[in-house]
Amino acid sequence: MSSTNNRVFLGVVVSTVVVATYYRWRRKCRWDLSEKLSIILCTSPVRTNPSTLLIEETVGSVKYHAPASRKCRWYIVCDGYKIRQEPKFRSGQVTVEAGEKYEAFLEKLQRLKLGEYIRCPERLGFGFALKRALSFIKTPYVMVVQHDRNFVRDIDLEELVQEMEKNASWLFYLGLPTSTTLALGYIEYVLSKYSIRIKSRQITPKLHVLPLIQWYDSTHICLTKHYTQFVYRGDLVKKGGFVEDKLGQKQLADIRKTGLEAHAEYGTYVLDDGIHQPIVSHLDGHDPLSFKKFKFIKTNSWS
Repeated sequence: MSSTNNRVFLGVVVSTVVVATYYRWRRKCRWDLSEKLSIILCTSPVRTNPSTLLIEETVGSVKYHAPASRKCRWYIVCDGYKIRQEPKFRSGQVTVEAGEKYEAFLEKLQRLKLGEYIRCPERLGFGFALKRALSFIKTPYVMVVQHDRNFVRDIDLEELVQEMEKNASWLFYLGLPTSTTLALGYIEYVLSKYSIRIKSRQITPKLHVLPLIQWYDSTHICLTKHYTQFVYRGDLVKKGGFVEDKLGQKQLADIRKTGLEAHAEYGTYVLDDGIHQPIVSHLDGHDPLSFKKFKFIKTNSWS
């Protein structure tokens, strides 16, 4: 090969390396929430079926107050039920009539096209229904939303996931505050009830996180692998129950026994953004009169 050809060949190689390096750098710099976070919304029979207003209000509030959630893929997991003479909705037990209404609800729900639907073939309970939905998740983070947990103020979802990524070695679960877990009240509650002193941890100039001493199923963002490799690793989540039932109790027991050092493997925190108002509230899915207060079912401001 002549010296000229050598120079041409070398130039091509260098150019290829430069271009490849540039595109690797560009991909690294391009941060896309849709590649980082999926959203699972869990639903089950309620007295107000076949109305879809409850779930419409919840989804509407999330997309309104956290507009970045519109970029994410949504999965709607629909639990099954058991037919009984007397209804116990929290346990997934319904009458024949209520079961028929739930089936009608599911048909209406699919027409809303809120996301990908996952139908449980039987009554699994929140914990196992969520586990089933997690098998569909491809993103490193997941936000878990219950069908009656609406958003009541704005959050920057992209910032929260970015900060979780930066602190992924210890921040596995980030709860969004409810009236129960607002920072000041929660610190006092934990101290007075359990004699455990917790302190917040700063992650940005404006954002802090506070250790949660119990796992809560209420709306949170979590590392997907923390669910698959830690939460569901043993028998701490029972079929028919909630994640928080046994796991939350074990976490509390571990911390009370050995101190806050036991908190590390759970990695549960609640957001403290300096605003002393909840982000997440609770809707009554069993009382149709409460639907009159809904804000997002007619305006379609989130579509």
